[in-house]
Amino acid sequence: MPLVRSIENVELSLGLWEITEEALFFEQAIPYRAIASNPGQQLQQLASRMVLNVLQPSFPFGQIQLNPAGKPSLPEGMPQFSISHTRGFAAGIISAETPVGIDIESISPRVLKIEKKFLNAQEYALLDPLSEQDRIVFASLFWSIKETVYKCWGNGGVDFAEQIRIQSFSLQDQGTAAVQFGHAEAVHAVHYHREGNLWLTYMQAIL
Repeated sequence: MPLVRSIENVELSLGLWEITEEALFFEQAIPYRAIASNPGQQLQQLASRMVLNVLQPSFPFGQIQLNPAGKPSLPEGMPQFSISHTRGFAAGIISAETPVGIDIESISPRVLKIEKKFLNAQEYALLDPLSEQDRIVFASLFWSIKETVYKCWGNGGVDFAEQIRIQSFSLQDQGTAAVQFGHAEAVHAVHYHREGNLWLTYMQAIL
């Protein structure tokens, strides 16, 4: 189906696609073939590239290369992009020249089993006053925010708990979180929207 959410301005283009099609639909529309072995993951890979092609027709898939950390990118001087996918949805973001990151994350109780891997003491303090259900919702958001920052950085080797630090956010279905990365004092803005049982988060790097 068409994009269920899109954002376009002078700085970036972004789209979220709900996957209701079969793989053949995407294979006939774009010059990309999925590399995953699992059919469900193949479909998600195809849909995420479809988003890029909708945002920028004739997207240069043939020029995509992987950096040492496995991040897909285009050669220097070409647009910056990021993609994400999960069961039933795919997302993409494109910027003319600024590094970007995007993530989509299902809201699930499973996040509570891994929160020690990505939350620091300050973030625990932000979540501790919440009910269990709200904690699931916003811990899922925190994970998505950190994935977005990680994808924007794109070079691997990041401690999610200590190097990606959420300073503030609002208990709303959409907003902007203030995030610090590494030892830099700069505060990055990571935007978020809730789509049903899904978080969509995205950012542009500060250059």
